[in-house]
Amino acid sequence: MKPIIIQLEDKYADLVDCVSDYGYNGAVEPRCGDDTCQSELDHLLTDWLEGANDLRDMQAHFGLKNAEFEQLLAEIFIADEIQYF
Repeated sequence: MKPIIIQLEDKYADLVDCVSDYGYNGAVEPRCGDDTCQSELDHLLTDWLEGANDLRDMQAHFGLKNAEFEQLLAEIFIADEIQYF
């Protein structure tokens, strides 16, 4: 599978750092440390919807509507590499 590379404005660097807290270590173990975890992406989206980890504040800062921000979160989450411009 080819690596997924996205390009983002550098203003999103803090958001990328926040999203990088979610995911899998070695593509198997969830970073949350819960052995029963079904989805780290679900954790990310749930935290955003519940207002955790400053995600709502970041959304407001960037002036993004829910659909735009959700797509941005997912894009960052699945990216193997992020290039800034």
